[in-house]
Amino acid sequence: MRQSLVFRILGEFADRLLLQPLIRLSFAWSLLVTILALSPSNGLGQARPRAASAPVVLVTGASSGIGKATAQLFARRGYITYATSIDTSSALTELQALGCRTAYLDVTDDRSMRAVVDQIEREAGGVDILINNAGYGQNGVLEELPLSAIRQQFEVNVFGLVHMAQLVAPTMRRQGFGRIINVGSVGGDFTTPGASAYHASKYAVESFNDGLRGELGLFGIDVVLIKPGGVATNFMNVANARYPAAMAQSPYLEFRAKFASMTTRMFDPKGSSYGILRPEKVAETIVKAASVRKPRTRYRIGLLAKLTPRMRRLLGDRGFERLLLRQMGMKKDKMKG
Repeated sequence: MRQSLVFRILGEFADRLLLQPLIRLSFAWSLLVTILALSPSNGLGQARPRAASAPVVLVTGASSGIGKATAQLFARRGYITYATSIDTSSALTELQALGCRTAYLDVTDDRSMRAVVDQIEREAGGVDILINNAGYGQNGVLEELPLSAIRQQFEVNVFGLVHMAQLVAPTMRRQGFGRIINVGSVGGDFTTPGASAYHASKYAVESFNDGLRGELGLFGIDVVLIKPGGVATNFMNVANARYPAAMAQSPYLEFRAKFASMTTRMFDPKGSSYGILRPEKVAETIVKAASVRKPRTRYRIGLLAKLTPRMRRLLGDRGFERLLLRQMGMKKDKMKG
């Protein structure tokens, strides 16, 4: 009834503009869709089957960088925001002051993860929006990188992400809506020599994200991948601290030094020419992906995230590899073993 009235009004308005019948119908339909999209009765978390007054968000890895900026923005927008981290010393104090509810969460510890999800279900009815942000970069030449370090990289960046999705999915399925936003990277599109473990973890996130989207979409749950380029955070400091020791008489000493020099230049927001992003920029996109009616499957953020995959396709595998090595001041077949 209401839609028929809207169509009649829009049709009369179109007549006055002397539009042709087909154009008039298209015009009316477009305006109707816009009106309904702006209606507050159709947003995520409306017609809620529980008592929470606003959508409930869980952010992992919220003590710094993208996670912290994201939790801050959600809290300012009025979401019930749970900011979690393995670091609960003073890192989450600022978020508490903004109204975030904070908790210890280690994405490699099943008991810790279940405790937080159970707490949210008791206090707020469950998680509506999961921001899978926890992660770090494990750099190192594969020949020198212990398998234990590679396993730990996947435990945090991949298995932790998947398990968090597993834990929040039952409530989302029962309520018939929800959104899981996974923070990936443009690093899921290519591999830099010296950072294979990190890139491999981001490739894995790409695949799990697509699988989850197809499976959970059957129940009205959206799954979104965020793909930023380089971001000015503590990322490289952590990566450098975790860089493995050189093996005895390492043939990679020159490569190690030049790799460190390149990444330092690249992630320096003052002198970098790589278009390094502020974490707040990424947070804005995450909140947008959480709040729009129909989010994209992927959000590429920044020039690096948009251009690098195209360059890789244009140059081919070997050409792109030469480009990456040239950025480090290295050439193939020039080192002695």
